[in-house]
Amino acid sequence: MNYVYLAGSMEDVSVNEMKDWRTKATLFLEYQEIYTLDPTRRVSFHKQVNEFLEDEIRSMNISKRIFKQDLQDIAQSTVVLADVRRSSGRGTGTSMELMYAHMKNKIIIMIADKDDKPHPFLDSIYTEKFYNIDDALEAVSSYYN
Repeated sequence: MNYVYLAGSMEDVSVNEMKDWRTKATLFLEYQEIYTLDPTRRVSFHKQVNEFLEDEIRSMNISKRIFKQDLQDIAQSTVVLADVRRSSGRGTGTSMELMYAHMKNKIIIMIADKDDKPHPFLDSIYTEKFYNIDDALEAVSSYYN
């Protein structure tokens, strides 16, 4: 089965900011029988990293596990839908995921802020860029129909 990976900030954002756009995307796409891989399903792992900051080895192992699982999700996906809006957080992890997706020749649909000037690397690797989630979701679904 081909999936859509939902890339976007998970650090420096609230759980609602992390999940709201992903929930909207999942509902829209599943209605069309297009399924998503949402990294927020591993939020409990992220909480564990913070809980075990004093235990460096345990914290690193959890972080590496999350990283590998996210890369596996991307590898299983045909399309990566990425929220790169600056208002959504720092995005270091998202940038790394997008480079990996680019290297795997995945379709990358970006949601950006109109007033934002993304890093030139981000502008170089997306397939399509949109300024709102509705247009981005329509583009994603077009790759499956």
